[in-house]
Amino acid sequence: MITAPLPLDEDVRLHALRQLDILDTDPEEAFDRIARLAAFAFGVPIVLISLVDEDRQWFKSHHGLAACETPRSMSFCAHAVLSKRLLVVEDALDDERFADNPLVTGEPHIRFYAGAPLKLANGQVIGTLCLIDAAPRSFDANQAAMLDEFAQLVERELETRRQLLRSRTAHERDRRSLAISEARFRTVFEQTPIGKAVVDLDGRFLDVNKKFTEIVGYDEATLRKRTFASVTHPADVAGDVALASELLAGRQATYAMEKRYLRPDGTPVWVSLAVSLVRDVSGAPLHFIAAVQDISSRKKSEEALRNYHVELEERVRERTVELRRSRDAMQTITDNLPALIAVVDRNLCYQFNNETFRRVFAADPSLLRGHSLRETLGTETFEALQPFFARALAGERVTCENVRYAAAPERVWCATYIPAERDGKVTGFYVMSHDVTEQRRTEQRLRESALLDPLTGLANRRALQDSLGALRASGKPYALFFIDMDGFKAINDRYGHDTGDVLLREVARRLAATVRTDDIVCRLGGDEFVVASRGVDDARTGERIAAAICLAVSKPLAMNGKLIEMSASVGVVLAGQRGATGATGANGAIGANPANAGTVASGAAPNASAALSVEAEGHALADDPLCLADAAMYEAKRAGRNTWRVAPRAEALAALDV
Repeated sequence: MITAPLPLDEDVRLHALRQLDILDTDPEEAFDRIARLAAFAFGVPIVLISLVDEDRQWFKSHHGLAACETPRSMSFCAHAVLSKRLLVVEDALDDERFADNPLVTGEPHIRFYAGAPLKLANGQVIGTLCLIDAAPRSFDANQAAMLDEFAQLVERELETRRQLLRSRTAHERDRRSLAISEARFRTVFEQTPIGKAVVDLDGRFLDVNKKFTEIVGYDEATLRKRTFASVTHPADVAGDVALASELLAGRQATYAMEKRYLRPDGTPVWVSLAVSLVRDVSGAPLHFIAAVQDISSRKKSEEALRNYHVELEERVRERTVELRRSRDAMQTITDNLPALIAVVDRNLCYQFNNETFRRVFAADPSLLRGHSLRETLGTETFEALQPFFARALAGERVTCENVRYAAAPERVWCATYIPAERDGKVTGFYVMSHDVTEQRRTEQRLRESALLDPLTGLANRRALQDSLGALRASGKPYALFFIDMDGFKAINDRYGHDTGDVLLREVARRLAATVRTDDIVCRLGGDEFVVASRGVDDARTGERIAAAICLAVSKPLAMNGKLIEMSASVGVVLAGQRGATGATGANGAIGANPANAGTVASGAAPNASAALSVEAEGHALADDPLCLADAAMYEAKRAGRNTWRVAPRAEALAALDV
């Protein structure tokens, strides 16, 4: 017996066969009908639709034969698959390839065989439609042509099955994507700290989140019965409706405004409103989505500041009338105000300056009179402010909120220019410039503190999300390391929370010292940290970094004469490269668990335990590198802690039907 050698493209052929998902399936009438008709047409007792697998030939239809499969080593069909042409054996006893074949010498005592190859659309031969008889027989060209026609019927059924399978797969993928998208939208909608509302085209509330109800003071059930206009301050309704009409007309994609809602007790609440219009695939408008932030506190501050400016301006005006008769009195008053105050004529020359000019410009205020603003301010600052001077001379009160004088470039000033009038004509303008440096610094500190973890000084969750968004947008590879302290609660319980805080700060310091200076180190909260490392595109590098992290964290911490043992479990995912959300590679361990170290065997499913854990977490993990790293971290926990695990590639997840 001569066993047919494997085709050169065997791996590709087997992949095409298995993609049909047909092996070991139940009998199907479509295939059995073809087998019966072929048996009748050719007058043979046995007709098989044979699919040649790696070690066997499996029969999708087996007319006249009880067996469902036979070994590939003794298969006639394997020879037909190898040649990719019709194989006819008129008498097996006269063919040295089959004369001593167990299927010839024993049941079913094959003497005659004719097998037509079954080809897929990509040209791969996956099996045969074969005729078998226990007696030798001849087979002419007409019969060969007819057998080929029958084989084409089987091929059409296989192609139909492949198309149906592809359609089902696509439908299931779309269904899962839609479910994930809806879950994400609901999570963002409900948990965002911003008020969110979905409003229909008639202005009625369709859905609101909890934050929105807190802002406007109505519960969700009440809002669903009302329109946005009914809870808006009457003075703001027209502007809101006009901008909504612009969206519906397609003249704007979004709009933003500041407006007031009226709470049930009639109290107005100022909000910053951003609205977008959702359209269907045909472009028809569906509904509005509104995002609302309560800015009442800011409005109160602005009102207080406006009142302060109004009061100060009024005071200056009153003083000016009086000080026309007494410049010395005006000088005394203005010299004691914490602002730069000056009078400028239409030629842009100083007519008056207070004592603050001496401190800022190191110049005697009395010597500045008659000198141009350009001389004192410098050319660059003068040209930047000249448009404001022109507007003031045109009769407009204007303010420039970000003025820097060359004499004190580190300070920031807010300058107001007020037209000076006499007999109905603008004769110049008054200058009031306030030092707002500390206010700007406070605002900057507040912005920075919103992105930093107060305990460790690392980036916080919000900063991480911003950084990950930028990394994803760049399309370049990066690695995520999800780090969770082992037994941190026990340390807290034993040594106290103050010690726990010291430990967390030390871990933060070690992480920052271990990774590169341009890597992103973040504390998510509690004892969870994340490192995002740019440019890492292979599992070996990711494992090396994970090992360094485990080693750095596992060093005991000396405190108050005691050594506190600590360690961390690390989940790794490679992301950003085209076509991958994860990476295969070796699982590694150090310290307490060296037995966990190892590599993925050739031909085995990469990192199967991690992939199975990801499957248990749900399909949404496959789309989120941070979730994948989190799941891999739990695999490291289960592996004994003080170790790391690398998340699988996206194709490994697909092989597990995640």
